[in-house]
Amino acid sequence: MGLKNMNRARNIFKVLALIVLLSSCGREMNQTPATDSGVEYALGFNITEISDGYQIVLKHSGDTLLLSRTKPTDNEKHIIHIPIKKAVCFSTTYVSFITCLNEVESIKGLSGLKYVCNPLVVQQIETNRIQEVGFDRQLDYERIIAIRPDVVFAFGVDNESLSGFQKLVKLGMPIVLVDDYLESQPLGRTEWIKFFGCFYDKLPMAQNYFDSVADRYNEIKAQPIQHHPKVLVGLPWKGTWWVPGGDSFFANFIKDAGGVYATENASSESVPYSLEQIFSAASDADVWLNVSEKTRRGQIPEVDHRLEKFQPYKQAKIYNNNKIVNQYGGCDFWESGIVHPEVILQDLRNIFEEKDSNLFYYVKLD
Repeated sequence: MGLKNMNRARNIFKVLALIVLLSSCGREMNQTPATDSGVEYALGFNITEISDGYQIVLKHSGDTLLLSRTKPTDNEKHIIHIPIKKAVCFSTTYVSFITCLNEVESIKGLSGLKYVCNPLVVQQIETNRIQEVGFDRQLDYERIIAIRPDVVFAFGVDNESLSGFQKLVKLGMPIVLVDDYLESQPLGRTEWIKFFGCFYDKLPMAQNYFDSVADRYNEIKAQPIQHHPKVLVGLPWKGTWWVPGGDSFFANFIKDAGGVYATENASSESVPYSLEQIFSAASDADVWLNVSEKTRRGQIPEVDHRLEKFQPYKQAKIYNNNKIVNQYGGCDFWESGIVHPEVILQDLRNIFEEKDSNLFYYVKLD
């Protein structure tokens, strides 16, 4: 779904979510002093520290959250009391942010339990301390209500996923839509740890973590590289090859690591290419990354027999980001990698420089 349609769907959802997400008024405006808390890379939110907590502006929707250390009155149900003690998460990405804040035990409900790779979270799941809550039309409303979460961290990219939360909103559940996935810069997405840090009243801890990651990331990025390989990403699906936009999260990873993106374009969203277009744009690709769930080079033509004649299939170095997966296919690259962009960047730099003997998230396909 395009950003315009996604925003239209969110506007419908906002009408129902005013008890949680609303423009500043009343108590929000009377809190002093107020100071901006630096957000350097993320474009989706801004934090203002106030005398009793935090005010967060979600830039894509224009909504404002008020987080207060003082317990809200019955007339202030739009205010979230911090630090939160119980959370429901609809993305394993949020698990990584919360784990970095040492708050794993606060996670009481999670969507897609079987895809989690984090061992601390898996332990909580195995001891029944974290419950499966479903997703979309399969939401387990009774279980979520029984948990009585302080916050439900969710995301919605279309009308169907947003409508799944409408019943919870009507029941007074504090739904917070998290837009980290819209960030186009790797450090921008990682910086959402500051957003989560506010809910646990651990913003300084989140800032220190992010600063250390950003310093290492920028240090790797600044190191000179001798060879700038041409890089292809992904595989076709039913005849269409969806590639990350040229200003997307992963394309910027490639550029920061010193690679040349084979399917360069101006989009921040995924872009559809035909096989013929890919054959033309990337026939001289030196490196081929992120080939779905494949574990061997020979499996690639199974997707489309024409790939057997594709020059990169014969000659490029092929690497997949599935070195760490669980038995159900949950991939840690998309979980812990969100809070460790410096590790991903180092992997890519090592691949580009042909120093691939000690990769963390990636594995070479022979």
